[in-house]
Amino acid sequence: MANFFPEDLIEEIRVNNDIVEVISEYVKLEKKGKNYFGRCPFHNEKTGSFSVEPVKQIFHCFGCGKGGNVIHFVMSIENLDFIEALKLLADRARIQIPEMNKGVHDDERAKLKKELLQINIEAARFFYNNLIDEKNRIPFQYLAKRKIERQTITKFGLGYAEDKYDTLYRHLKTAGFSDSSIFASGLVIIKEETKKVYDRFRGRIMFPIFDIRGNVIAFGGRVLDSSQPKYMNSPETAVYQKGKHLYAMNFAKSNCAKKIILAEGYMDVISLHQRGIINAVAPLGTALTESQGKLLKKYSEEIILSFDSDSAGQKAALRSLDLLSDIGCNAKVLTIPSGKDPDEFIKTYGVDEFRNLIDSSKSLLDFKLDILDSRIDTSTNEGKVKFIDKAVLILDRIDNNVERELYVKKLSKDFGISEQSIYSEMAKRQKNIEGYERKQLKDIAANKKNTVNKGKTAEFSEERLVKMYLMLLAAICMENNVYFQIKDALDIEKIKAVEIKEALVFACNQIESRAGVLVGEILNKLSSPMAESFANIIQSQSVYENNKKAALDIIKKIDLYGLEARKEEILEIKKRSDLSEGDVELLNQELGSIVLNIAMLKKGL
Repeated sequence: MANFFPEDLIEEIRVNNDIVEVISEYVKLEKKGKNYFGRCPFHNEKTGSFSVEPVKQIFHCFGCGKGGNVIHFVMSIENLDFIEALKLLADRARIQIPEMNKGVHDDERAKLKKELLQINIEAARFFYNNLIDEKNRIPFQYLAKRKIERQTITKFGLGYAEDKYDTLYRHLKTAGFSDSSIFASGLVIIKEETKKVYDRFRGRIMFPIFDIRGNVIAFGGRVLDSSQPKYMNSPETAVYQKGKHLYAMNFAKSNCAKKIILAEGYMDVISLHQRGIINAVAPLGTALTESQGKLLKKYSEEIILSFDSDSAGQKAALRSLDLLSDIGCNAKVLTIPSGKDPDEFIKTYGVDEFRNLIDSSKSLLDFKLDILDSRIDTSTNEGKVKFIDKAVLILDRIDNNVERELYVKKLSKDFGISEQSIYSEMAKRQKNIEGYERKQLKDIAANKKNTVNKGKTAEFSEERLVKMYLMLLAAICMENNVYFQIKDALDIEKIKAVEIKEALVFACNQIESRAGVLVGEILNKLSSPMAESFANIIQSQSVYENNKKAALDIIKKIDLYGLEARKEEILEIKKRSDLSEGDVELLNQELGSIVLNIAMLKKGL
């Protein structure tokens, strides 16, 4: 994909987007020596193993292995393809990308995504016009009854899907969209048996779902009566993955640096925004996902959960709190009294009282302990024992020793139980866990040993060969003059991996022309998986302590791989029954020469 763009344009965009500045918009970085470190946004971790090197303009996670340059980072963090990431960074640096050749715009995936976004915006206009049409008074009155104002309807693009079979389908066809694209949008369904086409959403208030950049990517629909299902959402499409987006995040993102409110549903969010709490968002009809949690963490320092206070709401809050805690978020719970949802509470008591609830939100631990206390009768000794047994499970999640001690003191005081007794119960549980973990580790080690033994015959795998070529490329990039010292030993033509071959040819040509080659330029040439491996190698100091020696050793290992592969091939050929004595003799001669060369190469390594 990168080849559709001029190399100098890609490099201009990369150079004008400092990797530390870009990543700092997503990850809190701390400078340690020459590099910056933080918690990896691509996997759960408690300690920062995510490294950013400003000199080389690369990132690498020592935990999950993710790595690359600023373009690869944006591709991964925003779930974009190469072209989309390049355009985002070009916009950020205010660099204009000229119209590219037709091949870029005819890319099937990009073409479909573009058309789906056009269909969605057309559908949103259609639903909105239905809602404000005087003939559809009932849905408009429904929103008025919920005290949703006209300007709020406009802001969120609320609409109405008429209770008719195919009005949207016919409208989209009239607008010039193809059947294949309309069906791919999920807005229209075709019954296989009858081939009858009908609209997915009928007789519902419509809520457009926007991505972070404000594109309409899907819809939610709510019935006007008590029929089921109450809410219905678009299926997943090429532009919509429900577990990766949050409702109203496009509005909230610029207003939630300190605090963000996570509500349960569309109406809660809309009500909060209408009353000036514009840092509210909601999941999209499912339990909070890890991707959504990371999106929240990216934009805010503190996440306040505002769920219903009924049993289902408490369970949802607990699930979400645990998930947010595991990915390193500072999350709290807003407890609404009287069993009301946020919308009802604000209508009854006003927005200022709701802001007071936000300020008095409870931490994960306090919320869990409060729920535990409400479910167990602690007026009896039996109840106290049961409570402490459960509370110990909660306290075990505390990493900070001071925080743990404060909670132990509080429980000791509240229940008249010595601190030592509580610590003893915690120690007992820890001992049980350690015993279980030792058994698990022992089983894992045994399985690993069996796997290694089985895999010894495939020591020189294709994957290892690719890694060796990447190591060679790294050595040349780190010290360009090394190329002239090893070029006679380097046979690029025998490289089968096209991507690596092209990158090596580019590097060699750049060095031959005295222009030189940088790590960032090579990363531009590699796909994300290959770029991660390359960045990982660049991070390894052992690779380039002595670049000439490293490069020559790698070439020897590559030659060794070829000889080992040919040796195995000859041994397989010799098993055939149709060989003549002359054939066998020639094979034995070649085999003898190979064995000798292998021995010499191994001696030189």
